[in-house]
Amino acid sequence: MRRALAAATLVFWAFALGVELRAQGSGAAGQPRPPEQAGLTLKVNVNLVLVEATVRDDKGRIADDLKREDFRVFEDGVEQKITYFSRDELPLAVALVVDGSGSVAPMLSQLHSAAYDTLSQLKPEDQVALYAFATHPQRLVDLTTDRKRIAEGIMRIGSAGGTDIADALYASIEYLGQEARDRRHAVIMVSDNQPTAKGEFSGDDVIRLALQTQTIVYSVRVGSAPLGGTLDEPGWIPGARWVSRIMLETGGEIIDMAAVGSAQKAMAAVITRLKQRYTLGYQSSNPRHDQAFRRIDVRLSGRAQDSKLRVFARSGYYPAPEHAGNLSQ
Repeated sequence: MRRALAAATLVFWAFALGVELRAQGSGAAGQPRPPEQAGLTLKVNVNLVLVEATVRDDKGRIADDLKREDFRVFEDGVEQKITYFSRDELPLAVALVVDGSGSVAPMLSQLHSAAYDTLSQLKPEDQVALYAFATHPQRLVDLTTDRKRIAEGIMRIGSAGGTDIADALYASIEYLGQEARDRRHAVIMVSDNQPTAKGEFSGDDVIRLALQTQTIVYSVRVGSAPLGGTLDEPGWIPGARWVSRIMLETGGEIIDMAAVGSAQKAMAAVITRLKQRYTLGYQSSNPRHDQAFRRIDVRLSGRAQDSKLRVFARSGYYPAPEHAGNLSQ
C-alpha cells in the first residue's frame, strides 16, 4: 500500500509539471514502478493526463466496483490508451468556501455542526483550507489536517455585503494550485449560488483556472430561491450562468441542501463523491506542443455501458508548457 501511494503521488507530480513518466523496465500494464525500486529514471517528455471521474446510477448511488476495462477516454474525439487507474489513492487538498452574505448566515451554525464530522471522513493525510466570502474572499484557515480548526473557523464567519462568487472561487482554486501541487484539488462551495456583486474575475476566468489546475468544484446549495441564471438564460449579473456551468465543466455537482434535508447530509454527499472517484491516466496521442484547450470525453464500456450509469468528469484541459531534462530517484 505504501508503494502504491508513493507511485500514485509521483504520477500526480508528473501531471502537475506537465511531464511523462518513463521508467527503465516499467511495471505491468504500463503503470510506473514505485519510486522505492532502484534504477527508476523519469524522462521528461510529453503530458501524462490524469482525469478524475465519479460514476452514479439513475438514483444517485455511487458505482464503486468498476475496473479499468469499464472505461474509455477520448481526447478531441480520438480514443486514448488508459495507462493508469486507481481509486482514491492520490492525496487530496480541499478548499471549503463559505458564503458569508446575509442570505446564507442563518445556515452557518448548522454547517459548523456538520463540518467536523463530515470532513473527518476524509483520509487523515488529506488537507482542508477554509475561505469565507461576501464582496471579497478571505482565507481563514490555511491547508491543515486539523478538522477542528476548520469547524471552529466557520463560527468566525460574519454576515455582510453582497456575493462575489467568481473572486472567491478563483482565489481558492489558485491557492490549491500553488500550495498543493502534489495533491488532487477540490473546492466545496457553500452558497445560495446567487452572485450579486462583480469583482476582478469572470466566470470564464474561474473555469479556465479550474481546468488548468485540475480542480473539481462542488456546490452545497443553500436556500430554495431559483438560480439567478441557467445555462441558456443568464441572470441579472452578467455571466451568472457559469455558476452552474463550473460544476459541469470540472466534473463536480450541485448538492441542494433543501433536497437532501440538512447541511450534514449535503456535506456527507460531497465527501462520499470525493472518496469514490476513479483516477484515469493516459499519455496524449496529440503530438502538438501548443497550449490550446483539449476536450476530454470519459465513457463507459462493456457491461457498464449497458447500465444506467452516468459519468461525471472534467470537460478537458490545457496542456502544460513543454519541459526538458531528467528526474532521477
